[in-house]
Amino acid sequence: MYTPKSAYRIQLRHGTTFRHAADAAGYMSDLGVDALSMSSPFQSVQVGEHGLATVSPAVLDVELGAESGFAELNSRLAGAGLALIIDLNPSRMPASSENSWWFDVLEWGSRATYAGYFDIDWAGPVLLPVLERPMGEEIEARLLTICFNRRLASIGIAYRGVFHPFEPSSYAAVLHRNETALAAELIGVADQATPEAATKFHREIARILKEADTAALIDLAAHLNNVAGDAGWRDAILDLQNWRLVENEAPAARNAGNSSLTVGLRHEEPDVFKDFHREPLSLLQRTQVRGLRVNDIDMLADPESYTRLLRQRAGEDAFLIADKIVLKGESAISEWQVNGTAGYEFIGTVTDLLIDPQGLSILQRHWSKLDPTTEFAGDHNHVKVNILHAAFTDDLAQLVQLLTELQPPSDEPTMLSRAVVDLATALPVFRAYSKDGRISPFYARALRSTAAQVSKREGQTPEENDVLSFVLGVMQSPEKTVNAAIAETFSGRFQQLAAAVTASSLEKSYQYTRGPIALDELILKSNVKPDPVGSFHHSMHEKARTEPSGMLATSYSYATKFGEDARMRLLALSEAPERWASAVERWRQSQAGNLVTIENAVVPDAKAEWLLYQTLAAIWPASLLVHDKAGLALVRDELVAFMSGAIRESDWLSLWTGTDKPYGKAVTHCIDRLFADEEFLGDFVETARPFWLAGALNGLSQTVLKLTVPGVPVIRAGSETWDISPTGQFGSHPVDFGELRKGLANASQTQLNVLLEDWHSGTVKLRLVQAYLQLRQQRADLFLRGQYIPLHVNGDLADHVVAFYREFEGQYLIVAVPRLCFAMLKQFSSPFLPLSDWEQTSLALPAQLRGVTLRHLMTGNQTKLSANYSLAEGFREFPILTLVSDDDIFEPVET
Repeated sequence: MYTPKSAYRIQLRHGTTFRHAADAAGYMSDLGVDALSMSSPFQSVQVGEHGLATVSPAVLDVELGAESGFAELNSRLAGAGLALIIDLNPSRMPASSENSWWFDVLEWGSRATYAGYFDIDWAGPVLLPVLERPMGEEIEARLLTICFNRRLASIGIAYRGVFHPFEPSSYAAVLHRNETALAAELIGVADQATPEAATKFHREIARILKEADTAALIDLAAHLNNVAGDAGWRDAILDLQNWRLVENEAPAARNAGNSSLTVGLRHEEPDVFKDFHREPLSLLQRTQVRGLRVNDIDMLADPESYTRLLRQRAGEDAFLIADKIVLKGESAISEWQVNGTAGYEFIGTVTDLLIDPQGLSILQRHWSKLDPTTEFAGDHNHVKVNILHAAFTDDLAQLVQLLTELQPPSDEPTMLSRAVVDLATALPVFRAYSKDGRISPFYARALRSTAAQVSKREGQTPEENDVLSFVLGVMQSPEKTVNAAIAETFSGRFQQLAAAVTASSLEKSYQYTRGPIALDELILKSNVKPDPVGSFHHSMHEKARTEPSGMLATSYSYATKFGEDARMRLLALSEAPERWASAVERWRQSQAGNLVTIENAVVPDAKAEWLLYQTLAAIWPASLLVHDKAGLALVRDELVAFMSGAIRESDWLSLWTGTDKPYGKAVTHCIDRLFADEEFLGDFVETARPFWLAGALNGLSQTVLKLTVPGVPVIRAGSETWDISPTGQFGSHPVDFGELRKGLANASQTQLNVLLEDWHSGTVKLRLVQAYLQLRQQRADLFLRGQYIPLHVNGDLADHVVAFYREFEGQYLIVAVPRLCFAMLKQFSSPFLPLSDWEQTSLALPAQLRGVTLRHLMTGNQTKLSANYSLAEGFREFPILTLVSDDDIFEPVET
């Protein structure tokens, strides 16, 4: 089975094409990776604020370079010895005319070739909740027209840039009273049209429109304008269509996620799976593509069946990754036929290791005092409930309708709805998973436990508990209901809804209401561990046991709001909580005159101010001078954009949702006043500087851990240097590979101590990443198959280091990474650890390592190991210790 030693992640689009990726092949090879992981190469569109949806899974994206661009990329990757891992987006497709499958469904309804490809309730027309106002008003405002579309060779309605085709059999009604030869010819072709011959129909319509003279086309357009303006005629025609444009009604098709712009696919149907995966599987056989990464896998009805079939079609040698966050105790991924996950859970694992739990508690107390009416949220069920009712009312209505068909103990919609909401939002995992049509045991227990908790809630009635038990029974034993097929449909859609609600709660408001450093951007609940180092070792043992070839990521998750090194700065705040809280209070007092009052509320409120200052500390470039107007302007713009998103998404600011312009303007005004205040800027930089330094050391520690623990590390493009971007979403700006190439050349030619002194440039991180990636190439078995064994640390600073070694057939790697070093570093201007502090701290080495001569990866110094290894010696020239055995210097232990 193919497993990459490491991967480099590039997000296509937004200025990055196949050729840009091809031009970076040599750089990636020099850096030391052996695989490129990239977003979907197939024709796709942006859906909403986040995420891509595939328009055509069989066509390479024209904007990315189509076949010629992909051929160049493939050739350059082959020449550099790099494999390719591509994204698949199988859970949803855009509900737009660009999607030929969806266009076919709208045009032909239940008779369409692709009618069974989507989750559609054919009891009535497909409801499209796209209208912002009643149709008559939209027509009067000239936002909705009945027209012919030459490109799509169809007559239909165009609304806000989206075209919806008419059923061909309705053309006669549409063109009634138009006694022209053009109308007669169109009607004649439409009357003979069938879904099976749709291509021929459109070819004929295209020919007719192309051959018609301009005067005839103008006459046709005028006729269609008259149809739109005649309410009775227009409504009669719309009644003939397979769809309805509506405002806020529940659609007949299940959307994916919380977007009415997408529609869910039914991969449980063989034809759907076959047609969607035909070209990706072909690339897997004939190009450098060696792996597939499945995005939004939780939105599929049955991920296990899907991955089983994907493995069967892709072959045992393919590298398959599921874009899923695994929470504590979950076992679903072990049942799937994949190598592992995309590795985002590693973000939370590292956070738990590098945060100071006592300092976090102090920060929390200061933060809570800012506004006692907003409490620290220990769980986020209330947020999930709000999001479900705001964004998933359509899905909820469909689930309630399905339940009413199963003879529940009460058919009261409100009671049924509450049972669904309670189970979906209180579930402690993303969703439940089915195995062979039944909920898997672990998730069945989770559902029962959730139901038991809900049933004990204050005010819960016996009737509500009866309904709750009924819903639980439908999912656990669908065969015992009056209609097993409907019960299975309910169970599958409930699971998809629960996953979508949890994902949306992470992506949106939750991380802003959790606490002082937004821990919940770091995967649901980043809980403080009583033994952080021990917990880290346990997690790595589990990684080695369950998915040793799964990925390890520190960047890019919809659940993050900061780049990986900006996050490391935030963790440093927990190491000096009083110092940070005092600074925030000082700044709040000095800037009080910049606040405004809106409807008796001070804006920005105290917690928004805290968020503003901590975000500025996270994203301010360490080398930026307060007199650099151009640099300040860039940071100002990033901060404004971040705070605008926080206002829009934050639960505690929900009062302003929809009418947040005054609030947003007030926050922007406050930011502008901050950046105009040189005294504040000087104080801010001096206060934040030691946190930046500690954050840089955290960043180096995080990077080394990712590159040495079990799993396949992923380097996000650009994060091989400091990544202090204000959002974890990447790809909105193209990466400058030319500058990275220059930085890599500089890093390899510059002495290590100079790189450390110039730490703020990020070149030292680039040097470190290259050294470890190249080592992974040389010692592939050691990293992919080697044991992970914790090392005991003795001495005064034992709690400030995590250490382990890897072993495979006589090859050794020892790693010691510092943690919680703010107090040691604050007197320095670069991340050199004070060696005198470490003199009494050492690694206790097992017998099998004694007598082995190892080489320090970063300095090249060799050392022969004994029973104890001094960390003062290990950190002498570089703040991270990695010792590796070389075959030619191995000496067996004397007995």
